[in-house]
Amino acid sequence: MAVALGGVAVADTSSTDTSSTFTNSAKTASGLTPSGVKVTVSKTMIGQTRVASAEATAANAAAPADEYLIPANAKATAGFVDLYEGFTVKRGGWSDVATLTFTFSRPVRDPHLHVFGTGGSSGTSVRARDDYWPAVDLVSGAPAKPTFSKAAGFPGFHVTSASITPERVYTVSSTTCGIVYTCGTVKLNGTLTSFTIKLRARDVRYGTGGTTPQLWAAFKLSLAEDASDAPTSYGAASHAIGDSFLGRTATADHPDTVSLTPRGLTADTDADDAVTGSPARIGGHGGSYTLAIPVTPGSPSNVAGWIDFDRDGRFDPNERATVQVAARATTATLRWATPRPIGSGPTWMRLRLSAATTSTATGTATGWADSGEVEDHRISLDH
Repeated sequence: MAVALGGVAVADTSSTDTSSTFTNSAKTASGLTPSGVKVTVSKTMIGQTRVASAEATAANAAAPADEYLIPANAKATAGFVDLYEGFTVKRGGWSDVATLTFTFSRPVRDPHLHVFGTGGSSGTSVRARDDYWPAVDLVSGAPAKPTFSKAAGFPGFHVTSASITPERVYTVSSTTCGIVYTCGTVKLNGTLTSFTIKLRARDVRYGTGGTTPQLWAAFKLSLAEDASDAPTSYGAASHAIGDSFLGRTATADHPDTVSLTPRGLTADTDADDAVTGSPARIGGHGGSYTLAIPVTPGSPSNVAGWIDFDRDGRFDPNERATVQVAARATTATLRWATPRPIGSGPTWMRLRLSAATTSTATGTATGWADSGEVEDHRISLDH
């Protein structure tokens, strides 16, 4: 784990990479985040609302930066854009349009919801137009309702713990982000398996109006990550943070970009809490080394560790130890067979925890994991 104190993000392009993809229909949008967490979005139209179009937006590492989002390149991830039409207009009031329920295949902590152009405007001419100012209400969540906190953007809109609403609605001659349309990023505070939002619209007529009610809904998601911080020769490992940790908690890393490949940080911050201080010096001429690690697994989990015994700057398969722990276990005990003879000097140890069903995450020292945490530690060998 590392906190980005000037660290430079580095990518690992191992075969465990997972692309960020989405599909989209009138009833459901679904896909994978880069870490492999699956997101399913169930759509419920309210009243006479219908889905006029449903488009999936593909992941694109070259997507341009957006001043209203954080990270600024959040548009690199996959998402969806819908057009909702036909909802009942309440003159001088708000119309309920649709509810969207986002469900995750794993518990995730503090996901970011990116809103990139939600609002509506329709008409036959500049003098016969209706503008539909949007509002986004946080309805519920599981296992408990989260709260919103503004991360970036939303010019002209109020963000509270439960809603995103215009500071005021008014007649305009042109529209953009902050004027009719809303753009920005909110963090959903909490560890979640799902959350539900409701979309509302307020009709403001410009000229004669009388057009078909419509509201665009455009969303992407990014997840809090934990990243490795050993030297780059060891390869990068990234985990989506949820309800399972090495030690007693995990601190999210916050690089200033999202990535479609696993990444580490070149700065070692020693912020990990599964191993405090330095482990006992590992020595001898063959035998074993045992390490008891505090853990906080929210579900049955695999724990694996690698020690670079030959100090060649890599974690090799024969340098791995592993154990499975039950949900709510407090300790995982790893036991390595030490080589004959063992060298002397500083080296590195990597620890990974992930859900037991994510076998590849603890089978290799690098790549994505859809749960858990990674920690890298400097240790010493003594012959």
